[in-house]
Amino acid sequence: MARVKQNNQFTGTIGNYSYYTRKGSNEIFMRAKGGATKDQIKNRPEFENTRRNNKEFGGCSKMSKAIRMAFIGMQHVADYNLAPALCSLMKNIQRADTEGAWGERSILLSQYKQYLVGFNFNRITRFDSVLRIPLDYKIDRENTTAILTIPEFACSMGLSMYEKHRLFRISACLGVVTDMVLGERKYDYEPVHDTIGLGRRIESTAWYPITSTVNAQTLEMKLDLTHPQIIFNDSDTLVLTVAVEFGAYDDFGKPMEVKGAGAGKVLGVG
Repeated sequence: MARVKQNNQFTGTIGNYSYYTRKGSNEIFMRAKGGATKDQIKNRPEFENTRRNNKEFGGCSKMSKAIRMAFIGMQHVADYNLAPALCSLMKNIQRADTEGAWGERSILLSQYKQYLVGFNFNRITRFDSVLRIPLDYKIDRENTTAILTIPEFACSMGLSMYEKHRLFRISACLGVVTDMVLGERKYDYEPVHDTIGLGRRIESTAWYPITSTVNAQTLEMKLDLTHPQIIFNDSDTLVLTVAVEFGAYDDFGKPMEVKGAGAGKVLGVG
């Protein structure tokens, strides 16, 4: 069923065509139905290469989700869909596996984690154009901690202000991502080991008016690894992200972040 949008635009299905939108774009996209059936792709020998590609794509998709889970709670500042962009980056890392067979190549982020640094949550207004101050950070793998140092700055100089928003704050998140490999049954991709319990840690400054001066301060994040079943080894990557969040007061006078307002990026890895 098609749904009418503004200016006589619509989304949905009409006949053999589907019309849909994408985050970060005001355009309507169209695709035609058809092609091989799911059963044909799953069983016919001529679709063997398709099955290999699909399996590897599934691994990249899982890895993309794992990375997003490492900074969940921060992605609301994004102005586009981060999932396919991260999936594309993970595909490049997957291609770097020269030992695995096509359809079984691993995604070893721990060996190529430097390529994640600088990944922006925004395409229209990037982080460095919103917050124009030098940020210093330190990631300690041994103690699974990270420290973000924020210098003193005046908003009139260091912040590209959104006039429609009255408040802002700086937040940082430390999370863990584990390498992804094909499972023993060769059916699906799985993390190298279970990281449930590693979680993530978010720390934020206070909310400031966009006309204020911010004092120098540090945000410290430490992951709790006290549970005996938690594993942390060379297959894990620590991911530190930072975001500028813009906010407004709710009906009770409490500061609340505004979804889609602000900017963020991957600041460092360890």
